[in-house]
Amino acid sequence: MTFLEQLGITPALLLTQVIGFLILLWLLNRFMFKPIFGILDQRQADIKATYDQLDDDRARMEQTRRQYEQRLAGIEAEAREKIQDAVKEAQALRDNLVADARNQAEAIVVQGRSENERERQAAFLEMRRQIVSLAMTAAGKVVGESLTDTRQTKMVDDFIGSVGSGSGQRPAQSVNGSGSADHQKGAAAY
Repeated sequence: MTFLEQLGITPALLLTQVIGFLILLWLLNRFMFKPIFGILDQRQADIKATYDQLDDDRARMEQTRRQYEQRLAGIEAEAREKIQDAVKEAQALRDNLVADARNQAEAIVVQGRSENERERQAAFLEMRRQIVSLAMTAAGKVVGESLTDTRQTKMVDDFIGSVGSGSGQRPAQSVNGSGSADHQKGAAAY
């Protein structure tokens, strides 16, 4: 007896078992292993696609981040430029206001000087009239005659005219209108 026969294995049984095992292996491969391996391959492909999608998303996110950083830098530069423009505009406005204030101050000073000169001239004229009036009154007292108001006003105006013109000449008429030199000397001495 052979070793196989001692174990109770006959060649026909062995052949049927080998054929049955191969059929079982084929059935398992066809209906179980292929779908399982297909599912595993599909799962692996899905995982790879997910990782690829994540890499793409990460790259797009990085690109978007760089774009936002560039935009922020551009916005900051634009804001800085606008601030500098506003500062320049404010400086120009301040300079214009200062120049306008200076011009107005100069105009006020010129106007004040002009008004002061007019007031000085008016005061000077009034003072001359009073001095002439006093001189005429004194001359009238020295001469001993009283002058009428119209005559006195005419003499004052003539005197002011001669003094104002700068001729330095005295009026030719005397207080009484006689033209005597004594009366003129007396009036001039007084």
